[in-house]
Amino acid sequence: MLRNLQEHDSNYSDSLFVRIIACELCCSTCNPRRKKNINEGKPFEDMEFLEKLGEGGFGTVFRCCDVETKQIVAVKQISILDTYNAVPGSIIREVSFLRELNHPNIVRLLKVRYKKGTRLVHLVLEYLDCDLHDYIIDAERFNSSINNPMTKKSFLYQILSAVEYCHSRKIIHRDLKPSNLLIDHSKEIIKLADFGLARELGDPDVLYSPKVATRFYRAPELLFECGQYSTPIDIWSVGCIFGEMVLGLPILRAIDCKDELETIFRMFGTPTEETWPGVTTLCANLQTYPKFRPMDLSSIFPPFDPTGLNLLMRMLCLDPNKRISAEAALRHAYFDDLDPVYPILLS
Repeated sequence: MLRNLQEHDSNYSDSLFVRIIACELCCSTCNPRRKKNINEGKPFEDMEFLEKLGEGGFGTVFRCCDVETKQIVAVKQISILDTYNAVPGSIIREVSFLRELNHPNIVRLLKVRYKKGTRLVHLVLEYLDCDLHDYIIDAERFNSSINNPMTKKSFLYQILSAVEYCHSRKIIHRDLKPSNLLIDHSKEIIKLADFGLARELGDPDVLYSPKVATRFYRAPELLFECGQYSTPIDIWSVGCIFGEMVLGLPILRAIDCKDELETIFRMFGTPTEETWPGVTTLCANLQTYPKFRPMDLSSIFPPFDPTGLNLLMRMLCLDPNKRISAEAALRHAYFDDLDPVYPILLS
């Protein structure tokens, strides 16, 4: 896997971290008779374990205290599965991008730790109170201000700022969703996290995997299983997140339909060659879908600021070539009354 990644992008092979940690992991994991270390799941000795924050396909996240600095940190523990003979690409990508990207709305990677004799890599990250998903659904617990229109506006501006920063460096995140956006509640700062699926854009003819992003946040071109896509897939996801902050639930869940594409078409209309040139080539079975007319989004978002609704519609444009960019979105009239302190802090 490491060899394939190096062939795709030589920048990865220039990373000293990749060379060192790949060698150590390979040496320690290639022996099939290696005994399991009973301490594999425990944090490092210089980290005081406080609690387990979550667990998923990516690994396990702990809240820990650095014994020396007394700093509270998040430790993301990632297991190297036995099917790998080298460092998984997701770890290489996440570490490489987090070390490269320096922005106030992108989570900071503090250090990378490898526990010798195990198949575990630990990413030590700055700790934030909660993620946007919990902040929305459990507002009372977090004393959330998400129902404040200016909080929504500020969060959206910060998210777009992080996304624009990535896109300006030809990086697409590919997994934007509320659970990957972390919040410092006291400062009302939101930060983009989890770059395991991120990719650096290269040759426009390169085909990428369409099996990215998460349900309710996946752009229509991904659902067409189109391997040629770019930054607009992230903008679609941000639009879905924006709508979720307003509604309090995923906007595409508001329509009960098993087929994701049909759900999108019911809300935004079934595309045609006139509204999306080339769509019949991308979706060979488009004619099997009913011909839906676009819904009046103001009926779904009745208390919504008209300029906010306009921005939402431009982010959720079916045709990716007509979808607004992050850079243009930051200049949208919706942000005209945003407290000027936010653009200053993010500049």
